[in-house]
Amino acid sequence: MRIVITGDSTACDYPAELAPRTGWGQALATHEGLDVVNHALSGASTRSFIAAGLLDAALGDLGPDDLLLVCFGHNDGKPDERYSDPDAAFPANLRRFVAGARERAATPVLLTPIERRHFVDGRLVSTHGRYPDQTRAVARDEGTALIDLTLATAEVWQRQGVEGSKSSFLWLEPGQWPGHPAGAHDDTHLSAAGAALVADIVHAGLIETAVVQAR
Repeated sequence: MRIVITGDSTACDYPAELAPRTGWGQALATHEGLDVVNHALSGASTRSFIAAGLLDAALGDLGPDDLLLVCFGHNDGKPDERYSDPDAAFPANLRRFVAGARERAATPVLLTPIERRHFVDGRLVSTHGRYPDQTRAVARDEGTALIDLTLATAEVWQRQGVEGSKSSFLWLEPGQWPGHPAGAHDDTHLSAAGAALVADIVHAGLIETAVVQAR
């Protein structure tokens, strides 16, 4: 099964020198039987991804029966040139991804964004506003498969807890990793362990929605 991924820094590939920072798309590529082409870009929103020509490039890599995974929402709410308002521009942009895949006889799959590690009094609090709900709505309206990473990752981070969830993100001590000499307290980007967990959720979702056959 050939999979083309579009998305942001939570999904994209990272060079070895930035280890253990890892995108879930990078981890998904290690699953047996999947040929993954990762077009996800750090910092991207649906708007900036389209404007930079990256959607066209991703669609150019799609063939009949391929999958196009579409996972945005982390940066669409940023108050800069990446902004896509959740009520109009964001769903319209998602529909461009869906239509582009179908024009090439490929199968689009929409994914809500992974949840950030944001705890208040021991409870994980959502940070994505209306973007996950709008992704769910587009999936319903367009009849596309949906993998609800927002819900699934929130459950995982909550189960791991305030301290345990640090292992899934880029929480590093100074000098622990060569690429991060000052350490890191990053509640957005995934560690290799966290990326593997999310990739497992994505893989299970692809099987559950029957767009990938269980092996």
